[in-house]
Amino acid sequence: MEKNIRIISKEIIFTVLNSYSQVFFSTSKILAIVLLLISFFDYGAGIGGLTAVIIANILAHFLGYNEYYIKSGLYGFNSLLVGLGVGLTFQPSIELFLLIAIASTTAFFLTIAFQGVLGKYGLPFLSIPFLATIWIVLLAGGELTALNISERGIYTYNELYGIGGQAMVSLYDWLDGLISSSFLRIYFYSLGAIFFQKGLLAGILISLGLLIYSRITFVLSILGYTISYIFYIFVGIEFNSLSYTFIGFNYILTAIALGGYYLIPGRTSFAWIMVLLPSVVLITISTQQLFAHFYISPYSLPFNMVVLMFLYSLKLREKRANKLLETPIQLGNPEKNLYLQSGNLRRFPARFPIAASLPFFGEWQVSQGHKGEITHKGAWQNAWDFVITDNKGEQYKGSGDFVEDYFCFGKAITAPFEGTVVEVVNSISDNTIGNVDIINNWGNTVIIKHSHTIFSKLCHLKHQSVAVKVGDQVKKGQLLGKCGNSGRSPYPHLHFQFQPTPYIGSTTLDYPIGHYLLKGEKYNFETFSIPQKGQVVANPRKNNLLTKLLHFIPGQGISGEFRIENTKTGVQEYHEEFNWRVNTDVFNSIYIESEEDHTFAYLYNNEEQHYFTNYIGKKETALYWFFLALFKVPLGFLPNSNIKDNVPINLMFGGVSLFLQDMIAPIYLFLKADYKLEIEEEGDILLSDHILLKSELTKKIAGQSTEKYHFKTKLDESGVFDIELVNKDLKIQITCQKN
Repeated sequence: MEKNIRIISKEIIFTVLNSYSQVFFSTSKILAIVLLLISFFDYGAGIGGLTAVIIANILAHFLGYNEYYIKSGLYGFNSLLVGLGVGLTFQPSIELFLLIAIASTTAFFLTIAFQGVLGKYGLPFLSIPFLATIWIVLLAGGELTALNISERGIYTYNELYGIGGQAMVSLYDWLDGLISSSFLRIYFYSLGAIFFQKGLLAGILISLGLLIYSRITFVLSILGYTISYIFYIFVGIEFNSLSYTFIGFNYILTAIALGGYYLIPGRTSFAWIMVLLPSVVLITISTQQLFAHFYISPYSLPFNMVVLMFLYSLKLREKRANKLLETPIQLGNPEKNLYLQSGNLRRFPARFPIAASLPFFGEWQVSQGHKGEITHKGAWQNAWDFVITDNKGEQYKGSGDFVEDYFCFGKAITAPFEGTVVEVVNSISDNTIGNVDIINNWGNTVIIKHSHTIFSKLCHLKHQSVAVKVGDQVKKGQLLGKCGNSGRSPYPHLHFQFQPTPYIGSTTLDYPIGHYLLKGEKYNFETFSIPQKGQVVANPRKNNLLTKLLHFIPGQGISGEFRIENTKTGVQEYHEEFNWRVNTDVFNSIYIESEEDHTFAYLYNNEEQHYFTNYIGKKETALYWFFLALFKVPLGFLPNSNIKDNVPINLMFGGVSLFLQDMIAPIYLFLKADYKLEIEEEGDILLSDHILLKSELTKKIAGQSTEKYHFKTKLDESGVFDIELVNKDLKIQITCQKN
């Protein structure tokens, strides 16, 4: 009972704190505590804000709204802002607290309403509910005769003395004398104004809170303010007036929202901040003039207008961008969003929604690649010709005078990805060797529609071998026909291309193969790459044991032991038994949770590869090492395959190096954590009852290796994972099994 009470109390406190930090698009508890304390620099605002946020969250809980949104503070921060504004405007009284209760309730229901309306378009409601509510209250304020307008702020020294005595007054005077630059003063005033505070100290503390929470957010706050400051000077507007109004923060919040929260931070998002902020300035100036007639402030209206306009415009794009990317899963921190996405861009490129396979079985060689020397030219340059060769590099046996002599002739051709067959040609005869049919240039052909803008075309198929018809729904790997020698084909080969339209003769798309093995001394696992002329490539062969063991089902338990041994002394330094559970979150993402450590390892399995995508919680736990050892494992491969990837750097680095990286992360990444996996042959790997994986993690600073971790992972058919890590003088062992 006591434990449940403690858990509920903790959740309530975190919900309230998250409502404060959400004002800066965060769930940082440190930032929240700073903001909570700052709100009480004016006790009326502080009490009003806290009262309002508690009322809003109680309403959300008892009316049964989504617990995730409640706990993250999304249902509370608009009411918080209303409570701060109303509490600052009027003198404390019973009537005022009744008004705060009514206003916070109004803001809450407006939050729900705007969430429903804007959510249909995938847009955030931002602070629109606050704006609507505060304007309603202020426009009605003249008629609320039972309330008295606050006189706080007139006698600043008396109020400071009441808060912290002479020490607070002395601190205020010291800061006031220390910061003489109008540029810096207005920056701090603008930050303080977000929480309805007028002093320098509030702005300074908020800036420090932002720096602790996120270096990117801190940099963006300065960038947004600086660009606007320069624009004011450029067009000849007196900027000092901003220090006496609640509008300067529009520029800061716009930069934070678009530069690093709703968009993945990077050079492109920073550049767009520079483009958009002059619009925010113009809207701010014009709305000031308009709202002055009603004796109210536009508050955050310019910020809301520009952010929603830009986000909505991005959603109407026909093509997926390569650089200006919306945040797919919000982690509540720009650095984490960036570091996670920088790896996932290679794993799941947004511009490549189709992860196509090679359209055949076994090993084939690229006889002509993109921008070929024979036929792949101009608008038709992005295509491949594939053949089968022997150990000597020959395409045929014997004299090669007959199509049957060629190793690829008659071999199965398969669908590269699921889709609908939109064109079939099956009646063209195969050429004798050396002859070509330029009238029926493409020969027997199958075209498959994979999306509205992506089609694949497979040509020169064998006469009467096509096994599908127009309208058929095909799956990846399904038989389409056989390799032949029809059309403009002097010798048997497969012509394969992607194209934007469903027509024979269509121009080509520069589009990669999703996953394939590149043959060398070992097989390298390639992801979203373009096979080159002369390369031998193959599809991975799915391994049933790996497929079974790396298939994690929600509700499933995993139990095991975690041991750490000193290799010099042979002494066991640590031992624990653990129990993990596989769960899903509100986004239906699968994760493994360690209740003992309160850690979470998120994973993704597309039936071709197993990925760990993110890790949350303290490092160097059993789950952390499990996450790193199996960071990326293909479910299909050939013996002696190599796989490479990169671990998000915030999961491998810390301290000063990560702090410095955070400051310049959108511009340049000098930290790197390389992951390499080798799958070693153990007898007949397709039938073996166990598999040995060797993985290596290399931490690099400015390209120089600083530390390496070596993992050995053995998996057997009984479902046991046996992981061993050697790092310096420590040997870490994890043995676990799915229940």
